[in-house]
Amino acid sequence: MQKKNTGLLIWGGVGTGKSFFAGCIANALMEREVPVCMTNFARILNELNNSFSGRNEVVERLCRYPLLIIDDFGMERDTNYALEQVYNIIDSRYRSKRPLIITTNLTLDEIRHPQDVAHARIYDRVLEMCVPVSCFGTSIRKDTAQEKLNNLKSLIG
Repeated sequence: MQKKNTGLLIWGGVGTGKSFFAGCIANALMEREVPVCMTNFARILNELNNSFSGRNEVVERLCRYPLLIIDDFGMERDTNYALEQVYNIIDSRYRSKRPLIITTNLTLDEIRHPQDVAHARIYDRVLEMCVPVSCFGTSIRKDTAQEKLNNLKSLIG
């Protein structure tokens, strides 16, 4: 996948294991001493805002990783500034010809049919770079919460 610059777009509902799946890939690569960065756009935007060395340095650093994983894509603030920065990161990664894994709660239909040109520019690159993989099912967090509630009931009852 690295040689062919093939990434993954892991999409599906909340709590279906997308981030866990991406983290497993990251861990397997890091065990082989392959540097991986797993982050989200909220962190990237904060880093860009607080960067003393400049925005270009932040973007260049993200493009140096053999694999960049962006978690919770589409959950960032929907401002012109945020969209510009998301585009800048995705486009820089696209131009660097390095794989990218994205997790998102957006549907594949939302990504294939964006609401405007700004989103279309981003999503078009993502769809070229990344093979869509769906994650369906009930929320693992809901199941865990129910299990904890049942355990508490058995302790009290």
